[in-house]
Amino acid sequence: MKSIYFTYGLPRSGNTLLSCILNQNPKINTTANSILPSVMFAVEMVKLHDVVYRNFPDEESFNNILKNLFDSYYKDWDGDIIIERGSWISPCNFTLLEKYFQSEIKIVVLVRDVLEVIKSYINICNKYPNFYINQQYEQLDHTTLYRDELEEKCDLIMKKNGLLDMALYSIKWLLDNNKQSNLHFVNYNSLVENTEDVIKGIYKFLDIDFYEHTFVDIEQFSSNDIKYDDNSLGFGSDMHTIRSDKIEFVDNQIELPLRVVNKFSGLELWH
Repeated sequence: MKSIYFTYGLPRSGNTLLSCILNQNPKINTTANSILPSVMFAVEMVKLHDVVYRNFPDEESFNNILKNLFDSYYKDWDGDIIIERGSWISPCNFTLLEKYFQSEIKIVVLVRDVLEVIKSYINICNKYPNFYINQQYEQLDHTTLYRDELEEKCDLIMKKNGLLDMALYSIKWLLDNNKQSNLHFVNYNSLVENTEDVIKGIYKFLDIDFYEHTFVDIEQFSSNDIKYDDNSLGFGSDMHTIRSDKIEFVDNQIELPLRVVNKFSGLELWH
């Protein structure tokens, strides 16, 4: 039976870089963005909406599906340790983990200054015309817009129930509900500037034997011998490509409008 741990990060906060580093350890297999949160939620919804289940509610047998979900999914994967990257910090998903996961829940949460995340998003918008934020902007009724394109896109990045908004809400929910012991926060700046110390901290949090990693000539991400197909989402082929020769801070040279800076400053809830 494999040991299962979790990682989740704000968008543009070093998720792929961390996964590439951890996967150097032959005992560890860090996953791509996982489908299992959606699977667990969908199966759980059968209890509420499927008339066949309500007609014969064998809850104990049904629960075995989700209790064995991780062992079944990762049965043929290499390594003794799976670090699953998924949206497990949301209130719904975390509650499902507490209900069905058979071991202690430990989640490494990557974070970054919110304004820097927005800048990184804008940089992708400039690089990839088909990026989904650009598509959302084009779908707006432009006859009603009174702000410039950059400010409109910043609001789309931060819109209610978007990826970044849900991540911030989820972190607040976890902290408000005293789940700090389940979490280990890693700041993007620390990851790129003090990489070895950050990696040691993750090993200590997960209580696994340390492995001497290298931080130059890092292999590009793959997991279970599969790579991301970013072209399928219109992102461009290098959305999950890291700089492999060395690790360094990426400074997105983008000047955000003052209204955006004022509106979204100070949202780093993990401080």
